[in-house]
Amino acid sequence: MVLVTGATGFLGSHVAEALLARGEAVKILARRPEQAQWLVEKGAQCIAGDLSSTASLAAAVAGCRFVIHCAGLASDWGRWEDFREANDYGVARLLKACEAGSLDRFVHISTTDIYGYPDRDGLDETTPLRDRGLPYNSTKLSGELRVQAAIDAGLPATIIRPGSIYGPRSMTLGVEIIRYLRSGAPLVRSGRVNAGFVYVENSVDLILLAMTHPAAAGAAFHSVDEGGQTWRDYFVALCRAFDLRMPRWSVPRAVAYWLGALSEEYGRRMGYVSRPLITRTAVEIVGTRQGYSMARARELLNFSPAVGFDEGVERTVAWLRSRPSTLV
Repeated sequence: MVLVTGATGFLGSHVAEALLARGEAVKILARRPEQAQWLVEKGAQCIAGDLSSTASLAAAVAGCRFVIHCAGLASDWGRWEDFREANDYGVARLLKACEAGSLDRFVHISTTDIYGYPDRDGLDETTPLRDRGLPYNSTKLSGELRVQAAIDAGLPATIIRPGSIYGPRSMTLGVEIIRYLRSGAPLVRSGRVNAGFVYVENSVDLILLAMTHPAAAGAAFHSVDEGGQTWRDYFVALCRAFDLRMPRWSVPRAVAYWLGALSEEYGRRMGYVSRPLITRTAVEIVGTRQGYSMARARELLNFSPAVGFDEGVERTVAWLRSRPSTLV
């Protein structure tokens, strides 16, 4: 039995679906079970609850040999307490719940954001981690450090650090990018930086391999496609597919970061719930090189991504075209 947290989200839904497709017994933990009904119809067992409930976590973990922890708050805007609850304290509660059982593997989905956006190529899993004081970066780092401490204490766990995940069902790098392009907003550094893309199914393949591979226990792995495609490459492909005009102007990263800081401060003062026009985290993601290496996964797990960039974009476009009402 495999527990998948975050199965109503982007990556988690693909992980749960892939497990079910290969005949695994799957449990999912869902705050809103109705959103997981399509997975239940495919054979998943749904536990109502979330990472804040010790009772629902105990029920979710019971009888499971594997846990794939995809749940979390992945956003560039929100309250610090919400990020801490989802990405830090929630991890602690889940790890505590796992102590009652005997797991074969705990797979924790982290992020390359924990490096603090170093803006260079040749980054491997030994690159120093850096807390930049940004909500997502900071709390995901705290959560991963909890998992590392559990590994040091004997938990058979693996950490996966995806880059910029795109593909069908992605709101952030799908629907929101289309809206961004239609808004006429500027690029950062002309979009000519390595975006660290990973097609969602490639990330799922690595996660499922790491779930059982002996060499994955106790290790951390990047999940990127290493094609070197830039944000501009992605934007151009989407503009062609949807007959959109590419942004006409660009701003330097330093200027964009300053504008993001001002925009966030204004949003806080005004009590905005929805995200400001620009944020520092968004600027770091689209304005810094994400040259992460997959050498460790190739060498230890014999892993290579199956879906190339062109095919990944084609599949993403097909999904976006199937949901025209969300692109408005």
